[in-house]
Amino acid sequence: MKFSCSTKDIASAVGAASKVVNAHTTVPILSNVLLTAIDDTIRVRATDLELTLEHVFPAQITEPGSVTVPAKLFSGYLGNLPAGIVELAGTPTRASVKWEKSNYDFHALPADEYPPLPSSQKGTSFAIDARRFREGVNATIFAASSEEARGAVLMGTLLEIAGDKITMVATDGYRLAKWETTLARGLEDGGTAKFIVPSRALAEAARNLGSAETIEVSALGPSGNQLAFAAHNASIVVRLVDGQYPNYAQVIPASFDRSVTVNTAALIAGLKRAELVAGDRASMVKMSVSNAQLIITANSDTTGNAYEELDVEQTGDDLTIAFNARYLVEILNHIDAAQIVMEFLGPLSPAAIRPTGEATEVAHMYVLMPLRQ
Repeated sequence: MKFSCSTKDIASAVGAASKVVNAHTTVPILSNVLLTAIDDTIRVRATDLELTLEHVFPAQITEPGSVTVPAKLFSGYLGNLPAGIVELAGTPTRASVKWEKSNYDFHALPADEYPPLPSSQKGTSFAIDARRFREGVNATIFAASSEEARGAVLMGTLLEIAGDKITMVATDGYRLAKWETTLARGLEDGGTAKFIVPSRALAEAARNLGSAETIEVSALGPSGNQLAFAAHNASIVVRLVDGQYPNYAQVIPASFDRSVTVNTAALIAGLKRAELVAGDRASMVKMSVSNAQLIITANSDTTGNAYEELDVEQTGDDLTIAFNARYLVEILNHIDAAQIVMEFLGPLSPAAIRPTGEATEVAHMYVLMPLRQ
């Protein structure tokens, strides 16, 4: 193969693909990215067998063909090239790159050893506004578990489709994030579908496709066990998590009998200061609501005592409840609103956190389990 293209285009595509490569893989070909030159375009693909990313950009092709190049090495090289035109010639064992007076040879592996693309057989499909998708992913996936011991299901994020509505849910058993909006194109005949997507894959989809206008999403394969996300110049195919997602609706109390409305930034700052004193593994802080005041306290035998007082709008009876401060701060950091509402049912029941003044096009809430005092 032989082609020439913009250094910016190829550096961007290879850089994105290299993030998919598993640095600890024991299969040599999976450490490489596959470059395919055909029809005046270059397709750059990377996979770890669970997640496949492909970027497409224009090029002047002299000889069509394919080559695989070590992902991290090639990405590092391209990232240090100034703007201009780069030429690449590939064989089954070598990739030669030329930029002005710079010439490099990289060891390659035969392209025919590279894993083929996942099945292209499409099933259920829908479309979502890309900016909205990026917002939803950012608002939810942080709440998914990062511990393999908790299982792949809790490390994933649930996409629940009902007609023209989508709900994203992530939970690690201690906190829950729920976000919903209207799709650009819903399921045909108002149908329903559920997909458990590895949270890492959603992060990659948001990063690589989030600048497009619309993202097309399709179930793939005879059993629909893969999901494809596609925009104008990139696509991601991911193997779905096989399992039953927890019934998250059971975790959310049907109603609450008291609430506080508080300045988001002030609450985050107070919690961060109190957490420094809490210091233990659970980062426990107590929150007491009384007389339109929210009092945050933390106590430690080794560090001392913390006391923070905030003015709030209070409804319902007084309450004292304890939380993991780190979990609560992380939730608040994902709410883009000047004020939040915290709703309670009692000191041992899950609390709900919502933004105030939220746009009607989206709705999201967070649920946090309290700690025993």
